[in-house]
Amino acid sequence: MVERWRKETHCFNFREGECTITLKDIAILTDLPIDGDVVCVDSTPPPKVVANMSGWQHFIWTVTGLCPPEKGDHDADGQPPLSKGQVSITWLTAEIRRKHNPEFGGIPLTEESSERDKEIYARIYILGMIGGVFFPKKSNNLISNSWLKIILGSWDDMGNLSWASACLAQLYRSLCNASARAVKEIDGAMFIVQFWAWEHLQWIAPKVDPDKDWGPDHPLRHEAYDCR
Repeated sequence: MVERWRKETHCFNFREGECTITLKDIAILTDLPIDGDVVCVDSTPPPKVVANMSGWQHFIWTVTGLCPPEKGDHDADGQPPLSKGQVSITWLTAEIRRKHNPEFGGIPLTEESSERDKEIYARIYILGMIGGVFFPKKSNNLISNSWLKIILGSWDDMGNLSWASACLAQLYRSLCNASARAVKEIDGAMFIVQFWAWEHLQWIAPKVDPDKDWGPDHPLRHEAYDCR
């Protein structure tokens, strides 16, 4: 698919003609919202407000309740938890699981947990979806700290953003960058390319059971289309 991508037109070039992934495709496949404000990421480092923490350390602690060390430790993938304006999602998820895992002396997250704990867990989950699913980097486990500034906002502000258009723009950029001759790796939401190709290119699509019942009682009936 990458070899058939033309960055001049943002289209796949096939013998039958040209076609491309559209905003409607993103909305149907992922159920991300189209309408809303532009997703604008601010990469300016926050100022240092605590003597024993850097600006990013304090900002991450404010959002997640966790303070990543800048030196010494490494996550399960061998990456430092905090490096060059990026935080390791592997380290974050391991720490939050340890915090709520009774085997490590943690307190399980339940309906009776504090609103602060529930909010931290939800924000880290959303951060993982952003950095690990819809806007992944080649490292596959490092997320730009800039996303934290959006995650720290109100739930209404996050819900009122046009995530589908941001995902499509990032996907186009990833395909354009990967189409260069010397490039051997690609980032971005490649699962969208795969599902889109399965839906539109019959010669590579998996066989679908024609008797499959997607009635209202099916557990995936109301999920995003690509889940099915």
